Amino acid sequence: MSSSGNSGGSRRRTATRLLLTLGVVVAGSGVVMGTTFATFTDTTSAGPQTIATGKLLLAVGPTNDTGTAANAIAPGDTVSREVDLNSTGSTIAAATITMQITPTTSTLLDSDATNGLQISVLSCSAAWTRHAGPPLTYTCSGTQNTVLASTPLKTLTSTATALPGLSSLNPGGQDYLVMQFTLPSAAPGNMGLLGTACSGTAGGTATTENLEGCSDALTYTFQTTQRAGTNQ
Repeated sequence: MSSSGNSGGSRRRTATRLLLTLGVVVAGSGVVMGTTFATFTDTTSAGPQTIATGKLLLAVGPTNDTGTAANAIAPGDTVSREVDLNSTGSTIAAATITMQITPTTSTLLDSDATNGLQISVLSCSAAWTRHAGPPLTYTCSGTQNTVLASTPLKTLTSTATALPGLSSLNPGGQDYLVMQFTLPSAAPGNMGLLGTACSGTAGGTATTENLEGCSDALTYTFQTTQRAGTNQ
């Protein structure tokens, strides 16, 4: 009787432990299931968008007579040379086009603002008619405009000067330009008073300055600058 009673108690304790163990497993399973709920998502796309930079290209031509020399000029003479500009390779507009002139070796022709060379720039709406001469001259069959009024060559050797209103500011633009160099009629030169050619003090007189025998080799530099940034 005593043995049977102990056996029954043992089975009850075993059943109790099984139930407790099962409860732990179920509780543990509930924790795991709580971290695997799904999240709703969606995905879409746009594009591709192409973004490319533009370019500025300024070229000389089709006519470029700047390599044609002018010799034995005298006070009061004017030397004309055509140099065309174009922006046929550009894809964006420019804000400015400037010109600077650099002498290979500086002389009184480019360092004297008063008695040295004076330059002006003319444009024609059509290609200039070229007269080989000599002297080399041009006539405009379209509308002629002054791009740069008479300015001392000295100014352009030290500062890049804007050429306003050119068609080359816009992509595909073409400009027909004539550079005119004039030696002032009052430019002094007297070998009897000042025996050394191309010497003396800039802005002087026949006793202090002699522009005889001067020679300049000039290089033109044209520079274009892009328009201001904008929304695209």
